[in-house]
Amino acid sequence: MSMFELFFKKKPKVVGLTLSGGGLRGIGHIGAIKALEEHGMKPDIISGASAGAIIGAFYAAGYSPDEMLSIALRSTFFSPSSLRFRVGGIFNPDFLERLIKEHILDNSFEALKIPLYVAVTDIVKGRTEYISQGELSKMLIASASIPFVFPYVNDGGKMFMDGGIMNNFPIEPIKKKCTRLIGVHVNAISDEKAGPWGAAKILDRIIHLALSNTVYPKAKYCNVFIDPPNMTTFSLFEKKDVQKIYDYVYDYTSNYLAKTLK
Repeated sequence: MSMFELFFKKKPKVVGLTLSGGGLRGIGHIGAIKALEEHGMKPDIISGASAGAIIGAFYAAGYSPDEMLSIALRSTFFSPSSLRFRVGGIFNPDFLERLIKEHILDNSFEALKIPLYVAVTDIVKGRTEYISQGELSKMLIASASIPFVFPYVNDGGKMFMDGGIMNNFPIEPIKKKCTRLIGVHVNAISDEKAGPWGAAKILDRIIHLALSNTVYPKAKYCNVFIDPPNMTTFSLFEKKDVQKIYDYVYDYTSNYLAKTLK
């Protein structure tokens, strides 16, 4: 190949997909992925935080959106049997570990069919780390360890918790590795009337305002940014909303893509 041909050779297209955190609202990612596939978009590399990391892992392992939804509908989340009421978290994350190990048998990043980067927060050093190798279940649980809901994960002396604490939309590890970046955010704040609000409602609002502050400045780096409105009307923890969340995000994404990709 001549220098001229080498200089003008087109770079191969690499599609990246970043999935935000959001508790059980992360089920919406499955609906978004379904719609993206129907429009011919499949990622070559994935990054995610918290619930987005878990959905990203199942997709990277080869599960279809329909298969992932089926698993979510028949799985038990945040059951009374998982309550532990210990310092660090009120739920035992064992149910997450069982879910992951039952369906992703090799339990390693290296065995995934699509490269995956998982955001975790080092709560001692106050920084985000992006994990892409080693034991999969341990890092997925760490990325999804919502403060006071799940305990931190100890990894070689490091204290890892929810990746969304500092970076709920981790485009950084894949931004320069792809030629086209797709982002899906499932935490858009609902438009509600002002108070009176209780303490729990105010705390929830403050947390989501803080999370949004780290997300929207990065939307400009996405070629496609899926951001269904009013997602906080759905609970972080209520399984009864699983099908509704999937349907809502699937319909929104399908309509959005149909309009923007004409």
